[in-house]
Amino acid sequence: MSGYRKIIESAYGDAPDNFHVARSGDELHVDLTYPPRSDAENRGQVRYLVFDQESVRASDGIRISYDYDRDGYKIEQASTFSWEADDTVCDQDWQEVAFIQAWGRQRPEDGE
Repeated sequence: MSGYRKIIESAYGDAPDNFHVARSGDELHVDLTYPPRSDAENRGQVRYLVFDQESVRASDGIRISYDYDRDGYKIEQASTFSWEADDTVCDQDWQEVAFIQAWGRQRPEDGE
């Protein structure tokens, strides 16, 4: 499969569907458009992206958000994960496990 195919396009403004979703080959692209800076500023828009996978290999998913104060992406995982007889129970106490600086691979300007 090749090519770029839009699945959902953001409505922009104050609309709750503030995201684009597209597929390009074996990649799924998700872009949040103007995510809220904090939960207090949120008017029902998407602020977090939760990513997980489903297969025979268990995993603890991640939650990604943009940290405006530090100018980068905060990655969190639920702090507790356990199996029960009928399903998976995941404590929703998200804790930061990694931070990725925005423009972390930016090339230095000439002469710097």
